[in-house]
Amino acid sequence: TRINDRLTWSGIVYLYEDGKPEFFKEKREIDDEKMTLTLRGLEGQAVERYKVYDVIYQFIPKSKEGCVCKITLIWEKRNENTPEPVNYMKFVKSLVADMDDHVLKGQNKA
Repeated sequence: TRINDRLTWSGIVYLYEDGKPEFFKEKREIDDEKMTLTLRGLEGQAVERYKVYDVIYQFIPKSKEGCVCKITLIWEKRNENTPEPVNYMKFVKSLVADMDDHVLKGQNKA
């Protein structure tokens, strides 16, 4: 659904916590003007652990050939025993690395 300059949709992905697959239902919002992609956790193990679980990717152009991706992870623990989301952050960073590899391979074919 496109509202103004924002595109939103819901999807399901599978995260891996300590090598085990986890279900994660998310709402995605693309803001073309701000060059951001926001993922908001709706259901799954991450949402059971954290009251809030959002990931914001902001793409910042650095040259005609590339950009930098700033990742912001916003979370709120459900209780004091909930661990910091270190493994989730590793997963999020790996997604950016995979996207970068994919783009670079495409550029090398051109």
